[in-house]
Amino acid sequence: MTEATTVRPSSTTHTTPAIHYQVAMPQPESHLFEVTLRVQGWQQGVLDLKMPVWTPGSYLVREYAKHLQDFSANLGDGKQPLPWRKVSKNHWQVETARTSAITVHYRIFANELTVRTNHLDATHGYFNGAALFLFIPGLEQQRSWITIVPPQPDWRVTTPLPPVSQQSNTFEAIDFDTLVDSPFEIGGQRLYDFEVLGKSHQLAIWGRGNAIPERIIADTKKIIAVEAQLYGGLPYDHYLFLLHLSAQGFGGLEHKYSCSLNFPRFGFRAKEQYNRFMQLVAHEFFHLWNVKRIRPKALEVFDYEQENYTSCLWFCEGATSYYDLVIPQRAGIYDTKTYLEGLGKEITRLQRTPGRKVQPASESSWDAWIKLYRRDANSDNSQISYYLKGAMVCFLLDLLIRTRHGNQRSLDDVMRHLWEQFGKREIGYTPQQLQRVIESVADVNLSDFFGNYINGTTELPFNQYLEPFGLQVVGAPEEPVPFLGLKVKHKQGKELVEFVEAMSPAGLAGVNAGDELLAIDGLRVTAEQLSDRLKDYEAADIIELTVFHQEELRTLPVTLGAPQPSRYQIVSVENPTEAQKQHFAGWLGTSLG
Repeated sequence: MTEATTVRPSSTTHTTPAIHYQVAMPQPESHLFEVTLRVQGWQQGVLDLKMPVWTPGSYLVREYAKHLQDFSANLGDGKQPLPWRKVSKNHWQVETARTSAITVHYRIFANELTVRTNHLDATHGYFNGAALFLFIPGLEQQRSWITIVPPQPDWRVTTPLPPVSQQSNTFEAIDFDTLVDSPFEIGGQRLYDFEVLGKSHQLAIWGRGNAIPERIIADTKKIIAVEAQLYGGLPYDHYLFLLHLSAQGFGGLEHKYSCSLNFPRFGFRAKEQYNRFMQLVAHEFFHLWNVKRIRPKALEVFDYEQENYTSCLWFCEGATSYYDLVIPQRAGIYDTKTYLEGLGKEITRLQRTPGRKVQPASESSWDAWIKLYRRDANSDNSQISYYLKGAMVCFLLDLLIRTRHGNQRSLDDVMRHLWEQFGKREIGYTPQQLQRVIESVADVNLSDFFGNYINGTTELPFNQYLEPFGLQVVGAPEEPVPFLGLKVKHKQGKELVEFVEAMSPAGLAGVNAGDELLAIDGLRVTAEQLSDRLKDYEAADIIELTVFHQEELRTLPVTLGAPQPSRYQIVSVENPTEAQKQHFAGWLGTSLG
């Protein structure tokens, strides 16, 4: 690196440079990808290079540049160094002396196995474009070529990018957005090809576990067919499902022609876990319409250098989360009872999160960049997930539309309208346009609905919307336990308070997250014993809670509150009417039990 003042780019280039990336991994055990960027036909005195700070679909500034090391720049022959400087956290400038061919080398440390980062070890290499590739500002629309150099001759390359003919392991991206949107898997992954509705699909699996590919493919075909029917076809010629079997990871990231999935390696035998995996598949596949093509105006053109704010993530992720629960039911992967149980679990999560009374869904969307992925001990008191609240809001919207139109219209029609109006042309919608589309399908003004449940914190009236379908939500405490307001976990040989609900008995008494719980009324208590011990008391009883607070022993009087539901269920009303039974059958295709 040379010291110099910041150099400003000179006049606009008059020719289109050629951009070629090479990705090698000669020592995969080192976790280092070696990237070579060759730029041909450059005519300016300065070459600016930047690295994205986030990747679409994961709304957090992740500072991918922190993993970049060993940067160097040379003339095209690679022998003569060029002066360069780092201008900011993710910005490099190379003085080119107006040479037409420039070669840049750098390494990326890759030892984080998630769907939004990079991972390289002795068994495989996986990377996302945003976390690996530098881009040239102003040339984001320029096509590029990517050549992969595997460390072993038997390592294959899997990516949704099209291969370049007659060039080994070389692929073409029509622009930087496409490069970012196209993950790469390099290694001994197992490949399974299948066809749905005349379109080719591929499942690539890395890792060992108890996944049964034939079962996954059979159920994935059902999901594809149901979602294709909803939207009227499949907007691609080929689609890739990339599955990582990991020790304990979980997650998915949508792409335009593929998705990356991460799931526990032994999570495919138990029915509930397998259903959760198929919901993940349904979620990420649904995104190929909702988010990748139907997306907010704020995400129509990506700014890779900073936050891209939108208040609509409650719909982007919430509607997708609502559908990932119902799609497997429609596909026959699980039954209606399982679906309603799943809805009950989501309602439980919502109602047991105090932050639902503090943060609106639209604000949660906007603040995703600083809150959702940066949880702390107070998060549940101050915020609500736009995935969760959005899914429950979309659930009510679906019921509202179905009730008003006798199941002849539904949220499905909203998705189809958005697809026709915005998705096919890939133009973004504003929050106002989104509301108008929903209102046009529902045929009713929804200003109060949006004001209360999306832009406000009014409690969601589940029973009001479920009543026409003969259903109701009921709280179901397993055993009455006086309310304390603590979550305690055994960690490092201690009983540590992880969460204290705001305005709860424990919170009002002065218990803090991070305290070590020791005793109730002078007798030792563990996290495992806490609930059972509280059963010996009643609401309004005063107990003495002993804790270590920052190594200081404290005994606090706590007045216990009334028992609260530990879970919520969706159950049938007593003696449902014929109209309710018909509404239920029209919604879920089965009879009301």
